[in-house]
Amino acid sequence: MSESSTVRDHLANERTQLAWLRTSANVVVVGLAVARFADGGEVTAASLVAGGVLIITGAIGVVYGTARYRRAAAAIRRGDSEGIGSSLGPSVAAGVLLLAVLISAVVLLAGA
Repeated sequence: MSESSTVRDHLANERTQLAWLRTSANVVVVGLAVARFADGGEVTAASLVAGGVLIITGAIGVVYGTARYRRAAAAIRRGDSEGIGSSLGPSVAAGVLLLAVLISAVVLLAGA
């Protein structure tokens, strides 16, 4: 692997990490908004549970994105292109996010 491709891969890895952080931060912010404003501006047990599910999902996203970044960075340093390859991680993360949103919606609708 040439030095320029190593730098390019490293910068792409950093951009991906920042995307994970932005997405996770947005999920946390939505969770906070749901916890506070979901039931007509009144904090209820349902809004707290629904918001909490989203906040926890966002926190898990930060942890997963950071772990993925570190694994890819180590593979880039080793010159191991197989270690950088795609994985099921992003697909699983999308499924987890969808599940969290569905759980939050069900909790809010059941609490209404």
